[in-house]
Amino acid sequence: MKYHSEHRSKTVVPVLTAILLCMAACQHSIDTPILSCPEMTMTGTVQNTTRTLNLSTSTLFRQQLDSGGVKFLSMEAVSDSFKFVLNLMDGPYSDPAISNDSLKLKTYVYSKSRRLQGGLVVAAMNNVGDYTYLNTDTSAITLTFINTKLKKVSGTYYFEAEGRKITGSGTFQNACYVTLP
Repeated sequence: MKYHSEHRSKTVVPVLTAILLCMAACQHSIDTPILSCPEMTMTGTVQNTTRTLNLSTSTLFRQQLDSGGVKFLSMEAVSDSFKFVLNLMDGPYSDPAISNDSLKLKTYVYSKSRRLQGGLVVAAMNNVGDYTYLNTDTSAITLTFINTKLKKVSGTYYFEAEGRKITGSGTFQNACYVTLP
């Protein structure tokens, strides 16, 4: 009996390793253009500490629904102290309007208590090389400018987290984005 369990453990590990390697090799990454935003400026403030942020990802994508569609803008920016993830949801859009890159210039609001999902800002604090994410209570993202030809967007954001004990805000000017079909 001992021989079978020992033999099984000797063959299971290599087989699982081979399966995981095959799965990893079969994964297709989405090729998005590299973000090059020389004119972009972005700042973030948490509890009166302000940092300049670097944009790591910024993507506009769409979700087709039975009643039209919804557009999403998702941006992630980092500094040595903070990380911010901005997720904006705009819609519904009719079938013809869902295909363009435009978004409404307005304030998008997120509220956990009121179940509003339009403008979620999630902040994270750098904790010795790893980021600790805060629980957002309420947040808002205001779009003030969008250029669909140059694929740039500007605006402001605000959040309250951890029972509204931690607050923060920021700006983004000429932040580039890539579009997924």
